[in-house]
Amino acid sequence: MKYLLSLAALGLFSSCSGLSVSNAYLEADKMTYEAIAPHYRMYVEDDANLDEAAKAARIRLLNSWQMRLEANKK
Repeated sequence: MKYLLSLAALGLFSSCSGLSVSNAYLEADKMTYEAIAPHYRMYVEDDANLDEAAKAARIRLLNSWQMRLEANKK
C-alpha cells in the first residue's frame, strides 16, 4: 500500500513540472498593475504618516510586482 501511495505521489509531482501561469492571468495581472501601481506609488510618496522605512517597504512591493510581471513575459 505504501508503495502505491509513493508511486502515486511521484506521478503527481512529476506531472506538475510543466505547469505555468496562463497568458490570461498574466495579462490581467499586468492590467491590474498598470491601473493600481502609479496611484499607489503617488500615495506612498505623499503620505506624511508613513516613515521612510514604511515607504521603502511599499515601494519594494511595487518593484517586486513589476519584476514578476517582467519575468513572466511570454
